[in-house]
Amino acid sequence: MKKTTDCVRASHVNAGTAISGDELRAGRGGGRQFRHPKLRAEVESSESTAYGGLGLAAGLMARLRVPQAINGQLSLLSSHRPYHESDHVLTHVYNLFVGGTAIEDIADLQLSEPVKRILGTSRIPDPSTAGDFLRRFGKKDIADLDRAIDEIQCGAWRSFYGSRKAKHGVLDLDSHVRHVYGNQKEGADFTYKGGFGYHPLVISLAGTQECLRLVNRPGNVTSAEDAATHLEELVPMLTSRFRRVLVRGDSAFARQDIFDVCDDHGLNFAMVSPAQPNFEELADSLPNRRWSPFRANEAKSPSRPRQRKRGVNRRRRRARQRGKRDLKLEKQWIAEIDYQPARSERTYRLIVRRQRIEESNQGDLFEVWRYRYVLTNLPKSVSAERAVRETYRRCDQENVIEQLQGGVAAMRMPTGSLLANHAFLVCARLAHNLKAWLAMLALPAEVMRWEWKRFRKAFVYIAARVVLTARTHVLRLAGSHRFAEDIRRGIVRLQT
Repeated sequence: MKKTTDCVRASHVNAGTAISGDELRAGRGGGRQFRHPKLRAEVESSESTAYGGLGLAAGLMARLRVPQAINGQLSLLSSHRPYHESDHVLTHVYNLFVGGTAIEDIADLQLSEPVKRILGTSRIPDPSTAGDFLRRFGKKDIADLDRAIDEIQCGAWRSFYGSRKAKHGVLDLDSHVRHVYGNQKEGADFTYKGGFGYHPLVISLAGTQECLRLVNRPGNVTSAEDAATHLEELVPMLTSRFRRVLVRGDSAFARQDIFDVCDDHGLNFAMVSPAQPNFEELADSLPNRRWSPFRANEAKSPSRPRQRKRGVNRRRRRARQRGKRDLKLEKQWIAEIDYQPARSERTYRLIVRRQRIEESNQGDLFEVWRYRYVLTNLPKSVSAERAVRETYRRCDQENVIEQLQGGVAAMRMPTGSLLANHAFLVCARLAHNLKAWLAMLALPAEVMRWEWKRFRKAFVYIAARVVLTARTHVLRLAGSHRFAEDIRRGIVRLQT
């Protein structure tokens, strides 16, 4: 082996360049960079964990007094030996926060001594005990847990915003179909998509992506079932935080009971409205002077840099070559009508968007006209163009639902009971909101919009050791992690 190395060195010396052995091992001798050396694996007795970022979540729970809020509202256990209600709820929350996708993943936390030191406990509930706790919930208990999380939500807002109210808040209503593959799930039914499962209701806050309600429902209910009831429950919390609140939703939520809740409590709404039999006739009766051109995107500022020229639309070109139906939005106009629904005593603004569609098929061009409708009670000071744009910005809630499903595994429906799965959704709601609250109080603001996968890699998955001293717990984070200093500063801010 030594002879071979000497020969290599001699060849470089003869070429006029002397390279050391360290440089050769580093790849400067012309070889590949990834050399994959033979490793010897050993298991040490030192206690460390990959979930060092769990210290952020634990610090946030202490800052917002989450255990006290849960125990003050929820009463499920006849005796507390050794766990309280908050211990069981936070077990599910921490499991989802670190990336667990099933109740059985709680065992990864249960068997980790550093995790127990971070949480300040000597034991964590067993997965079977955690599942049994979910099956204890009734409708009243779920409502109590929701109220506790609402209290925590208001505490997070007070910590960040203080006593001042924000000018404007936007609430998005939507639903999600979650199909299940078992035959014994209580409450599961056939959905409008043809599968068998549940139909949860999702109410979230635009911008911060905080989830305000996650309601489990049978699969055969309509999208807006009980949405008005839950919206009315949220009114005191919303009005205490915002001066004006806008409620948005798709055509399934354009219902009179939701409109009545908004009108009775001074909320604005902007809903995509389904086409009623008389809508198109009303639109056609409008004179041309009532229609104004509409652009889906607001006009760009002249100071912005000019975008580069778009390339060839290969999809459209190939569709035309193969004789497929190809639709292109050519132009849009917008108009407004005063409209009173049949079951309402109030008059609303019906905003009509007329679209001219160009259809190209085998070289022939045809004009197709389509109408889209928005029903709103926004004041006249808000232009029709702005009202339409605000209505369709609700599509960002699809990202919230995707993160609830794939980010914190909220839609897993791990038990066989409708109410137990509902309780799991409420725990997932708390876990999902931790990211937004950490961005408010401890981490950079842009973290609020990150996906959970990126967030965990940056602020949860970091090697750490917990050292017990006489008076404190020391969380020693791996300095090789690029966000280690941000995590350290975050924990300090939460304790300030």
